[in-house]
Amino acid sequence: MKLRIFDSISQWWQWLDKLQQQPTVHTVITDEQHVCINCSTAFTGRFCPQCGLRANQERMTAKNVIQGFLDIWGFGSRNMLRSIHELFWRPGYMMRDYLDGHQPLYYPPFEMLIIMTLIFSLVCSLRNIEPSADDAFVYSDVFQRYGAPPLVISIFAVIDKVLLWLHAHPAYSAITLDIFYIVASWIVFLRRMSFFEVFLSQIYISCQMQIVGTLWVLFTGSEAYYNVPPFAVPLLIGLPLLCYDYAQLYRLHLWPTLWRTVLTLLLTLLLILAVGALPILFVKIF
Repeated sequence: MKLRIFDSISQWWQWLDKLQQQPTVHTVITDEQHVCINCSTAFTGRFCPQCGLRANQERMTAKNVIQGFLDIWGFGSRNMLRSIHELFWRPGYMMRDYLDGHQPLYYPPFEMLIIMTLIFSLVCSLRNIEPSADDAFVYSDVFQRYGAPPLVISIFAVIDKVLLWLHAHPAYSAITLDIFYIVASWIVFLRRMSFFEVFLSQIYISCQMQIVGTLWVLFTGSEAYYNVPPFAVPLLIGLPLLCYDYAQLYRLHLWPTLWRTVLTLLLTLLLILAVGALPILFVKIF
């Protein structure tokens, strides 16, 4: 009985995985003829080849006005909504499709990350989440204790201003610290993918994490205490989500994905600590 249940679950999982692997297809173009209402060009397809106007352009309605407003944030575009949907339905396969040349189907990763970061910042502001300045690390204070030269202290005083600004804006701090995550994931998951392919994939994963972090902050009113660095996503949510992403992206089974994901998180923390400690070690030794 238990064997039959296990076989049924296994067959269902294989069916679901095959369904998720199917790429999104473009809208089928019909042979219907159109005449552009803007430049009077006769054409076949969805857009006028002369001026770019839609074939089914409508008069201004409330729907058009709302869509125009949403276009400011990128949500008026169908590929933005499609991208968000597939970031949770088939994230790894979506990233593979994008890297294989299906870019027009999905919202550009960098623009999407900027929009999600702005939304996260807005939600943090609405929920009155302001990181304490007392928790911020300041280099100049440490260098003064070690008796560093005034020039070194003045240089790192400028760097401290940048670090304090990032500390006060966790969304942008996450983008900055994500560089370490990209390097760590490239080292751990280097499997027939170039660094830049890993880089683009990780940008989409960052968008996914920003969405989850935004929802978490919105409904709880605080950032998760144990989170997935550098994102405001609880570890118990972020870790399975990362495993889900990487299993599809690199076509790995459960256990190889799990230990590589944990190793990526640990390596990210080590890289952050190492880079942060380098200036102090240099001044202390020399």
